[in-house]
Amino acid sequence: MIRGAIENVTRNRVYGWIWSPDATVKGRTILAFLDDVCIGAGKVEEFRQDLKDAGLGDGQAGFNFDLTYPNPADAPRVILKLEGSDVVLIQKRARIMPPGAGASPARAARQQPSLSSLQWMRARGWLSQSDYDFLRFFRQLGVYERSLVVPQERPERGDPQLLDPIETARTLLLLHRMEEAEVRREALGAPRDWRRLAEQQEAAAGPGAMFAMWSRNRARIPVVEGSHVQGSLVAPDAEPPAGVDYAVGPDRLLFLDGRCVLGPTAAFPQGGVEVFYLAT
Repeated sequence: MIRGAIENVTRNRVYGWIWSPDATVKGRTILAFLDDVCIGAGKVEEFRQDLKDAGLGDGQAGFNFDLTYPNPADAPRVILKLEGSDVVLIQKRARIMPPGAGASPARAARQQPSLSSLQWMRARGWLSQSDYDFLRFFRQLGVYERSLVVPQERPERGDPQLLDPIETARTLLLLHRMEEAEVRREALGAPRDWRRLAEQQEAAAGPGAMFAMWSRNRARIPVVEGSHVQGSLVAPDAEPPAGVDYAVGPDRLLFLDGRCVLGPTAAFPQGGVEVFYLAT
């Protein structure tokens, strides 16, 4: 028989205890889950005098480890599993729901891992440095450039090789969404066309859609960094700030949050841009 309890789940940690008189639990790994996603892991190794006083072996039956999940309201849904067994610990206040229940599909699609979650994944090698930088800076600024140039040992020899813009855009769009979705593609001639598309996506699925722009011709597009989350950066009925220039072209993708504000001089390159985004 295995006994145990989840005593508390906070925004960043979980602690409790697990013990068995018939099996060696001390030193084993506890996995924390939110739905089917592992959000943390730790060892049964913490000494607690109260557990020893209660007759639970030598008292080394406690656990206390970090969690990473985006929405604090999901804390009651966190469950724990003893690795390599069928043992599950459920909170007294638990409300176990299927993935996405209680929230609209649009809201579920827009939930993103916290910065601490990204750091946790990067530390374990689940994210490359470039993908970690992409997610981190895009979260902060609402805009990000990604080069399509394939690194070469002898770059002076001939024209550089380029990655496929469609496939690269697809990979990063899905990484940001963290779920499978159809990738759509549209040709747009001017910033007002992109704004119209962004507003259509927001009306259909809520704020936070990501767009990847690519063009056969080079241009620099001014973007008001942080305007996707800080409405105060752009005063109502006032001309937006100048913004920071970001490049788009045949060798570069420009990623934009649909809520971002472009600078007043923004213009698309000759021939327009191709925009890639995920279906809602």
